[in-house]
Amino acid sequence: MKSVLVLSKWNVGAVAPAAEQLRARGLRSVLVSEIPDTALRDTCDDHVVVDWDSEDLSALIARLDARGIAPVGVVNVLEPLLLWQSGLAAHYGLPGAGVGLDVLASKTLVRERMRELGLSSIGFCADPAEVDFFPAIVKPSRESTASRLVRRVDGPAELLAYGRHLAERGFGDTEMIIEEYLPGVEFSVDGPVVDGRFHPVLAVEKPDHDDVRHHDAGLRVHPPQQYHVRAGVPVLTEMLNVLCADLRLDHVWLHVEGRADEDGRTELVEINPRFGGGMYPTAIEEISGIDPVEAVVSMALGEFTPDRLGPLRDRTIIGWVDVEADELGRVEISATEDDLCALPGVIKAVVVNGYQVTDLEKENYFLRFAVTADSPGELRARAADVLSAVGEWRVV
Repeated sequence: MKSVLVLSKWNVGAVAPAAEQLRARGLRSVLVSEIPDTALRDTCDDHVVVDWDSEDLSALIARLDARGIAPVGVVNVLEPLLLWQSGLAAHYGLPGAGVGLDVLASKTLVRERMRELGLSSIGFCADPAEVDFFPAIVKPSRESTASRLVRRVDGPAELLAYGRHLAERGFGDTEMIIEEYLPGVEFSVDGPVVDGRFHPVLAVEKPDHDDVRHHDAGLRVHPPQQYHVRAGVPVLTEMLNVLCADLRLDHVWLHVEGRADEDGRTELVEINPRFGGGMYPTAIEEISGIDPVEAVVSMALGEFTPDRLGPLRDRTIIGWVDVEADELGRVEISATEDDLCALPGVIKAVVVNGYQVTDLEKENYFLRFAVTADSPGELRARAADVLSAVGEWRVV
């Protein structure tokens, strides 16, 4: 049976649904992760352990060769493993190789390429001593996930203080990028890239975004409701088309965040070669009929076709909320997923009773739900009803 590698780090990576997709195709899933006793190994047909931080690509290839594993595809939805994905694809002659992914693996390289192409005027810098723009957003250039280590700073003193904080926490050697903070409203677009062209299938406005920690908060809405955000979606899409063509991207899914202000300025905030997390897959399938996990697996095998792609659909109104714990400890919540899914308009809910908050430097969502409605007002009312039904929760 032919094997497909499924890459995972920190016990995440859409492993279980990817393995299900591969099994349905008669393919053998091989989990590659750094955790020997990960619970995810039971969802796959085989497991190969590699230390992502201390070992290199040649060590992993030697381990695969020793096991007689010659993969026909590499499934990866994690930014920190992009270079591994690209290297494996190049070594085995698989879809996903090329310098395009290498550029996307670094937020600094993306910024440099956007500036070279005349697509962005945003200020950015890697050296805190050279920053001459504030407010600014500080974030990892490569080791990025769940808004980990992201912080807004409003002046040189705050920037230096955050640098000291990172060093005290043991992150002093993390490659960081400092970017100009953009006013306006944050939004995101998701979709596949085929032959260098980006096809958006979901556009989401984030009117309640946490602009200090750079975390998603409150209600997110498809389609965008404010005029300047709606106008920013095609502007950002065209930027992406130019960038994707330049990088010769193909068979990759993008989750892209942007900002649009009332003066008409639209800028790319971040580009991630994966689908959005949390309720994004639910919303993508609800709006477009496309299962993003199935799409990513198809891309890894070089089989994805744009048959179901077309103009961005905006007739269905969908929104979702992620609820985050803001202190260390274990979350106790009495509401159940069945309780919430029984409420009007709720299409999915995820409740993690017992969620452990071990690090406040990243997003810690223990409750998520998605709702549909016939109007923006009804959407907010239904979201409020769900939050009311959740009742009491606490961190112990």
